[in-house]
Amino acid sequence: MEIIQKSAPHLRKPNANVVRMMRDVVIALLPLVALAIYNHGLTAVWIMLAAILSMVGTEYVYYQISDLVNKEKFKLKNKNFTLYNYSVMVSGVIYGLTIPDATPIMIVIIGGVIAVLLVKLVFGGMGQNIFNVAAFGRAFIALSFGAAVGVANFVDSEVGATVLGALSASPFADITVNYSLMDMFTGIGLPGTIGETSAMLILVGGIYLALRKSFDVFVPLVYVGTVFVLSLAVMVRMDLDWWYPLTHILSGGLLFGAIYMATDPITIPVTRPGRVYFAFGLGVITFVIRLFGQYPEGVVFAILIMNMFVPAIDYPQWARSKFSVRSAIIFTAVVLLTIMAIWVGVTYVG
Repeated sequence: MEIIQKSAPHLRKPNANVVRMMRDVVIALLPLVALAIYNHGLTAVWIMLAAILSMVGTEYVYYQISDLVNKEKFKLKNKNFTLYNYSVMVSGVIYGLTIPDATPIMIVIIGGVIAVLLVKLVFGGMGQNIFNVAAFGRAFIALSFGAAVGVANFVDSEVGATVLGALSASPFADITVNYSLMDMFTGIGLPGTIGETSAMLILVGGIYLALRKSFDVFVPLVYVGTVFVLSLAVMVRMDLDWWYPLTHILSGGLLFGAIYMATDPITIPVTRPGRVYFAFGLGVITFVIRLFGQYPEGVVFAILIMNMFVPAIDYPQWARSKFSVRSAIIFTAVVLLTIMAIWVGVTYVG
């Protein structure tokens, strides 16, 4: 039997195509881009252009310089340039949509350049990076330039300074008095990053991708489901109402990150059980940061942290293509212990 080794993305469907998959992601993101322009006008346009062009330009210049160093003849269409399969464009669009409208354009550009250079190109290009490019760019500007206009404006979403920020300041106060669940669902007129605020349009894009089989639907389902179950445990423990778990689901960058960033086929595990463990870890880290951390949001940080564990999850000696009875029992025990830890720890919040 011949064993074929290749770099990521590893696609489950034999007839799957990277170009088609990336093109589908761009199509799914178009409603969010339109809403961003509707809500933020030219500011959104400039941010999106800066995000996309900084990533595309960095990759193009890098490969041209690489050819020059290797004494290769100049080619306008470099064979390594991933604009042709939409990869770098997808990263740029996702990165741009996660940025607050108050962000200076120069900071957007710096984040895009650093993300593509350090996360993708230095590792060897498409399929070699272990971190999600867009998530790294978002986290980089949050940690490097947050003090420029206030940290709250640079966390996963500026909604973190409003909806989740209010929830962080008063963890168990009903914030739907000021921000209705319908506002969080539609995202129209809601302050926040230019493209993460509309749960409705994010879900529309997610359904499109699921129907096209352009991502593994188990990843967002387990990710969001984990956050919901943990927030439900807090709701019961602190005698709250359904607004609490629904606020965690609809606000911030959870749905956007779960559908468009956590499903990146390059930086997630290969096997189905591995992807379930990966998504569960994302949910736990995100909720722990939200509940106990100083930042009101934690999506991009959770994605980057779990990206580091993907090689271990995929390690051949313990990676399995299907759940065994033993692994299912162990995983169930971990889930129950996590719920118990949140149940006990929530009493120390505030």
